[in-house]
Amino acid sequence: MFSLKERLREILIRDNIIKEEDLERALEKQRKFGGELSKILVQLKLVSEYELTVSISESLGLPPIDISRLKIDPEVVRLIPKEIAIKYQIIAVSKMGDQLTLVMSDPLNIFAIDNVKVLTGLKITPIISRPKDIAQAIEIYYAGDAHQQLEKIVQDIKEAEDMELIKDAHHELDKAAIENLTQEAPIIKLTDAIIKQAVWAKASDVFIEPMEKTLRIRYRVDGIIREIDRMSKVLHFPIISRIKVISSLDISEHRLPQDGRFKILIDGDKEVDFRINILPTAYGEKIVLRVLDKSSAKLDISKLGFEENSFQRLLECSKRPHGMILTCGPTGSGKTTTLYSILKFLDSPEKNIITVEDPVEYQMKGINQVEIKAGIGMTFANALRSILRQDPDIILIGEIRDSETLDIAVKAALTGHLVLSSLHTTTSSGSVIRMVNMGVEPFLICSSVIAIVAQRLLRKICLSCKEAYELSPIISEKVGIAQLVGKDSINLYRGRGCKNCFNTGYMGRVGITEILVLTQNVKKLILSRASEAKIKNAGRLDGMTTMREDGLKKALAGLTSLEEVIRVTATDEKVT
Repeated sequence: MFSLKERLREILIRDNIIKEEDLERALEKQRKFGGELSKILVQLKLVSEYELTVSISESLGLPPIDISRLKIDPEVVRLIPKEIAIKYQIIAVSKMGDQLTLVMSDPLNIFAIDNVKVLTGLKITPIISRPKDIAQAIEIYYAGDAHQQLEKIVQDIKEAEDMELIKDAHHELDKAAIENLTQEAPIIKLTDAIIKQAVWAKASDVFIEPMEKTLRIRYRVDGIIREIDRMSKVLHFPIISRIKVISSLDISEHRLPQDGRFKILIDGDKEVDFRINILPTAYGEKIVLRVLDKSSAKLDISKLGFEENSFQRLLECSKRPHGMILTCGPTGSGKTTTLYSILKFLDSPEKNIITVEDPVEYQMKGINQVEIKAGIGMTFANALRSILRQDPDIILIGEIRDSETLDIAVKAALTGHLVLSSLHTTTSSGSVIRMVNMGVEPFLICSSVIAIVAQRLLRKICLSCKEAYELSPIISEKVGIAQLVGKDSINLYRGRGCKNCFNTGYMGRVGITEILVLTQNVKKLILSRASEAKIKNAGRLDGMTTMREDGLKKALAGLTSLEEVIRVTATDEKVT
């Protein structure tokens, strides 16, 4: 049996996937630091995970498989303990008689196969898949263990005698005592578990909230908040203090709100940023962690789920040499992701691009990013004044919060700059009214604004439990879907609920948008200070697809459910 190292050398050189000198460089790094050669090759960006998987698959005669398309019995998965699955990056997918089918990133790992054989008493049939897909499957299928893990950690803390001092006594502790408390192993372990499980569950926010007698932990997953656990109130102070320490915040301050951030590595190479906000409440300090998982960020504008007509309109607007493109929607609707994606689409060595953000959410190579620090006078308005002296071609303003920032942004758009920014409004036509209310003259809006993108995020139907059903003619007529497709018999989709999606029927999210381009008809209405409804009507006559229409199209395509579209979007009035 060849070793994986020898097999990789033969395959990769033979197929001209990698040069001999590059392979030697990877082998030298392995000799110095250890680790798997396959992971080193991917880390050095000498090969992609896909190329590596296909090459090994061809050589061994093992078919590669896409785990996300499999419906796996959770009982089969749990034949292998989670610790073993993570250690060897394997997952059991099928059991027939005494045969266990094992998905592996490295089917030549004899130690993993022998260990599983001894552990289960079954014969092993290995198949191959990408490490990334296996890691994701492990997160999904072993997610049910999260509650038990937290319970075990909490029980360990209750049994630890040195934790008795925290009971209702934190106001008496000095700064040094608090720091010592946050270094206790049980508290570090508990805090790490809460944070890491949020990343594994693909949560966008973590809420740690003191109640009257308990501490509540909640995650926002796919836009919906779920309660994960309730703990003893005695754990509140040490957990909050621990998060303050790793965020470099003032651990002795309990009366004022605080903001911070920290960064962690998950599974050795997955970098995740956290933004922290601490707010004093009647029962103690409440903390919210915003999870910024860079590995899950899709900054490719073509992969954000734009409807084809809207996508082409946005590309045309983005190619304009100057003017302003705005995104709008509530917090967590994907505005920043859309702005970054436009920026990435426009980025080139010939352009001077500067961003001003609070905070910088995703760092982009080759782009100058400025972070707001209001405490020392570095506000959006002050930063923008300096940025305009840097002769930028494109300016991204994270958010327009006040009239002064809006005024500078409009003037920048009028003087030859392409400005990208966001507003906290609900609709594209409503953003025009908001700008007028903030003091911008209608003629300046017509001269500066190119387009306004309103967006929301809908939950996607879980592929593991997706099922079709026929929509009744009465409902299809009422929601407007019958007019959209021109027929009464309509098949839609929904999720039954399964282990993979925590019995919600949904997994992941997809964006819906409406893009109001300021055409001549729209500009005439803005100049006459027309209502939001009339501006929206003019936009639709000029080809705008509304968020409700975009959502219904995605429901027809099986991406989301009709219930989700109705929950998130408002009914459209008839075009006149």
